Amino acid sequence: MAEAAGGGPLLPEELIIWEILTRLPAKPLLRCRAVCLSWCRRLTSDAKFLLAHHRRQPSLPLLTEGDRSTEERRIDALDYRTGERRPIARTTGRTAANGDDLNVLASCEGLLILLANGGLQICNPATRQRAPLTLLHGAYCISALYPHIPSRSYRVLCCFERAEDGHAVYHVHTVGSRELRCVGEPPAPWASGDMVMAMPMMVYLHPHVVADSRIYWQPVKLPVGNGKVNNMLVFDTMTESFQQLLSPVEGPFLELFQMNSGALGLYHCRSGKVDLWVLQDHGSWSWSMNHRIKLDVMFFSLLPVLDPEGDVLVLSKRGETGILWQHLHHISGVNGSLLALYQWSAYLKLSRHRLKESLVHHDFFSMEGNEGGVDEKPLFDGLSTVALLRDDNSEPH
Repeated sequence: MAEAAGGGPLLPEELIIWEILTRLPAKPLLRCRAVCLSWCRRLTSDAKFLLAHHRRQPSLPLLTEGDRSTEERRIDALDYRTGERRPIARTTGRTAANGDDLNVLASCEGLLILLANGGLQICNPATRQRAPLTLLHGAYCISALYPHIPSRSYRVLCCFERAEDGHAVYHVHTVGSRELRCVGEPPAPWASGDMVMAMPMMVYLHPHVVADSRIYWQPVKLPVGNGKVNNMLVFDTMTESFQQLLSPVEGPFLELFQMNSGALGLYHCRSGKVDLWVLQDHGSWSWSMNHRIKLDVMFFSLLPVLDPEGDVLVLSKRGETGILWQHLHHISGVNGSLLALYQWSAYLKLSRHRLKESLVHHDFFSMEGNEGGVDEKPLFDGLSTVALLRDDNSEPH
């Protein structure tokens, strides 16, 4: 092993690159390109390294905030490990301050679909690249962004409302192409009536979850036989067909998410307990209840952290001033203990979309007309990291 100038041992370069640099967030990693020419080449164009870096990044929940005094609206990624809000994007102007602009519609592998500056666009916040999605303008609902493994492309499932009968008709768009293919209507009652009317709000509150090459809708209580059961719509991205799947449990407080393993997870919240269910086999509708978290705090919103231990983030009121201020609790999935407690403004909206940073290159960003962004309005400029205020001295009730 080589010796450093001060007499200490030097770490092997392969260890530094594959065990240290792959764990850095995108911003400090890009600064490392100035170290030497070989690092610049590897950190910029080595596909194997860029993919390894993406896989080791945490999957962080996104939050939005609007400030009427500055006429700014921004999206941050919440790093619950450090208590920081990493900047993602921002818009300015009266529509932004009122919450009418800059919303996350879908997320996948470091890519986001945003409604920003009056149009739909796909962007990579880590590389500050973006491209318009003009074919999707007029879509009734953006359902999901997902990778299509056989073609090595990214696709968007979106819904258009048919003018003659108001039915929901779904289409698939391959990002970077002029292709918008119709894949048909979902089974009843998802294609018509109240379900179609409610779909945009349902997707906004509970985004569809992509897991194991399928897109899952939030469970809804539907009539089956002589009763009602929690039922979810499923879209198979390989066969491009719809089907329905029964939830393993019933109740109003169910939360779907993709686990680190890629499987579909479901949190069932009831009576101070949160049960984690995992879909073991889609074909046989086989679920297993992996573990239970006991919560000592009354909460009104829960978000999985996606750690292997099953940690969760929950929002609760803060004493008598719950209208403007709340608490954000980071709770252990092992024993339900409080790991951290933060002050949380009611103007901060915790999204169920997530971002896992990626510096992987995508050809559709370099297509004609996409370089330099969609327009001159700010989206990635003027961003700064914001620290959350810890509130560990307050009672978490």
